[in-house]
Amino acid sequence: MRSLFTATILAVNVGSLSAPAIANTLNELPVSSPSSKLNIIAAQPKAILQNSGSNQFARRSLNLAKQIPSDAIGFLILDIDRTSWQVLGSSSVSPVLALDKLLSFITLSSGFSITKDVQPWLGNELAISLWGNGGDSDLSFVALAPIADGQKFELFLQKLKKLNLPKPTEIQYQNVKILEWQFEEEKFGDRKPVLSQSLNSRKSLLSHLQDQASDLKNADLKNKDEHPPNSGDNEPIIPGFFDFRLQRLAIAQLPSGVAVIATDRQAIQKMVDLAAVNSEQALPSLAENQLFLRSLNHPLWDRSLLAGYGDFKGLGQIAEILAADLPETSELPGLSRSEYLQGLQYTLGQYSSFDLFTWLDPKGVRSQSNSYFAEVRPPVPKDNGTRDRLLSYLPSNIYGAITSRNFSRQWQWFVEESKKQPSYRILVEGLRMLSSSIADPNLDLDIEKDIIALMDGEYAVTIFPSDRSPFKEFGSDIAAGMLIRTSKPDAVNKTLGKVTKYFNNFLVPKNIAQVKKRQIGTTLLTSLEFPDDREVGKTQSAFAYGWRDPQTLILTIGYQTVADFIPTPKPALADSEMFRDAIADMPKPNFGYFYLNANAIAKQIALFSIAYFSELDAPPNSEPPQSETSSPDQSTKKVLPELLQKTIDRLGGAVFVYSETSDRFQADFFLGLNP
Repeated sequence: MRSLFTATILAVNVGSLSAPAIANTLNELPVSSPSSKLNIIAAQPKAILQNSGSNQFARRSLNLAKQIPSDAIGFLILDIDRTSWQVLGSSSVSPVLALDKLLSFITLSSGFSITKDVQPWLGNELAISLWGNGGDSDLSFVALAPIADGQKFELFLQKLKKLNLPKPTEIQYQNVKILEWQFEEEKFGDRKPVLSQSLNSRKSLLSHLQDQASDLKNADLKNKDEHPPNSGDNEPIIPGFFDFRLQRLAIAQLPSGVAVIATDRQAIQKMVDLAAVNSEQALPSLAENQLFLRSLNHPLWDRSLLAGYGDFKGLGQIAEILAADLPETSELPGLSRSEYLQGLQYTLGQYSSFDLFTWLDPKGVRSQSNSYFAEVRPPVPKDNGTRDRLLSYLPSNIYGAITSRNFSRQWQWFVEESKKQPSYRILVEGLRMLSSSIADPNLDLDIEKDIIALMDGEYAVTIFPSDRSPFKEFGSDIAAGMLIRTSKPDAVNKTLGKVTKYFNNFLVPKNIAQVKKRQIGTTLLTSLEFPDDREVGKTQSAFAYGWRDPQTLILTIGYQTVADFIPTPKPALADSEMFRDAIADMPKPNFGYFYLNANAIAKQIALFSIAYFSELDAPPNSEPPQSETSSPDQSTKKVLPELLQKTIDRLGGAVFVYSETSDRFQADFFLGLNP
């Protein structure tokens, strides 16, 4: 838990995998120091790589990593070999074709086609990388891929020269030809677009990007002319950020037979220097970086279709640049520049690098990300408490659920961590400010002491469809509930007694609400109910709570929805095939599950979108057609288009899981895909 929030902030962590095999491998390595572990892994890359899968993705990745500087901030590689994607049972899956269709869909290109102009010379992998650059820009971004057909690559270059772009500059650097296009000129600190023609509806991708940069600049100039600065106006100051407009583009073929496209020629020159065999001062490549080799030698790299590596210190460089736009002081706790930098330095001191793996299996898409600690930590204390009991108390048909345990301990960790990581203070102090703002001397309730401190067992929050939903009259079946296990039921009853007494003393006498006793099965409930405007004397339950068993408190929106939990639902979420598939290979122990029924959620979003846009298209003051034999609900029920319905039917369950070992914080993800 101690790393859950920190690692999520600086690294995108999704994934899934059962970790027994990985854990066993780690346990066989010395853990006396992080350096000893890294040296052992880095010293044996050949032995590990020889056990790779048939596609040798790790070895192919290593070949491209040799073209990248050792201090790269990040490296991401995609396997575009169609045979690697056949695990889905279809030979028609092509990532290159999918990318080409995506670009065509957003109308970025007509004269330039990835499938026609790039794929003929492209090898079986495509990588991107980011690193600090000593040239004109702060960062260099490069894309590289092996060249399968040199002649077709030359045809590609010739076509680029014929596009509606500025004339490229041809540079020879150590016998390597580099073509560079200059899209913007820098003059006296101002950037001036080279091209001035307006953007047509369909142009080449590069031309579109260039013209888009020109349009943005012209819009800025026009806005300045129409709204001259006035020293007397108190205009809000909007902080600036990176200028992401494409200024230059450079392309070359490296001596290794790798094609590279970069945001400046200096990046390519640095890659050429890496390949210089006779160089007196040979530059180290990413392939020699021990942190990268640790990720490359992970068993999942060779299974992946998408794999990546990142350096936390490199990310810190970007974050420090962004900090220049933060205010010196802030009314919100933890958001001033000094506090941001303090938290950044603390985080960078905790972690060294991270990696990402994404692969397919017969049941769906899996992904895993690891954020490695800078130093090996003591083993996480073993928790022998019962886990996942509440999964058997939740209905199987839900939209989503978050389950975990001991929120009291998690909150205490968060409070202590906020003393070192100021950005967490906004949540800690925010809760305390909220508690103070809603404080009522007649209630005498402290959120931390009277609620959070009592949540020392499992807990689950769920959103689910229900025929008993209190929102049924608004056309929605959505309902929400929470289950809390506690070892202190007497203290919980004391807190509930305070709440009930407050309702009875201050809401009921004013005829604002009523507190009623309800019963579902053998469970007695306290229900807060408000007058129902549709019928005199009738009330509508807004909130209810009661004890499912002596240690499990249940809270729901509307008391009727408790019937979805009591008696024990059949089937329960723990028995759902969709849920079991989602968590089958997840690491255990873990911090709990964040589960989503992707199928049900996608269907609801699609139905809502159809209803929304149908309403927009309807003539003013029109009413939906209704037959004499159909009810209003039947006449307005929307049906999804067949193709969309088939796509949604392929979706299963999705789950995020977080866990921690002595050397890493791990995040896993799974999305089920039906045949």
